[in-house]
Amino acid sequence: MLSLLMDAGWSWAALAVAVGWLARTWARGALVGALALLAATGAYYVTDALVAGAGTDMVAWTLVGLPFGLVLGAVGATIRRPGWIGLFAALTVPVGAAVQMVVLPPRPHLTLTPAIVLAEVVVWTAAVLGAGLAVYRFCVERRAGLSGQRAQSSC
Repeated sequence: MLSLLMDAGWSWAALAVAVGWLARTWARGALVGALALLAATGAYYVTDALVAGAGTDMVAWTLVGLPFGLVLGAVGATIRRPGWIGLFAALTVPVGAAVQMVVLPPRPHLTLTPAIVLAEVVVWTAAVLGAGLAVYRFCVERRAGLSGQRAQSSC
């Protein structure tokens, strides 16, 4: 099941977004997002070469990971911002995971196995919880901003 989760684009994107969130500024977030994807790509292909004798796509994925890591790390750093920007940044990984589950679910073959079903349940659950948490945080911030005024039900 873990290999099904790690073989998904959204999980790699989540790594860059998470380290960007930890970095706190968009410039540092972009840098550490790119470095995290480069390090993860290197580790993946070294492990793959040792275990399976593969590892031929490392250069291609490194070239892809660099610009995506920059963007996704910066996105992660903006999650802390209040308002719509923070909400959209926080929804990046949950929405990306849901889209990938619809377009390209973790099914390496046609037979559904318990590991495939469990992986899909984990991804859908995490996507719903992540999106729900992002929207909840956004609504709490909006209500706090309206604390001196009559509370409007915008969420």
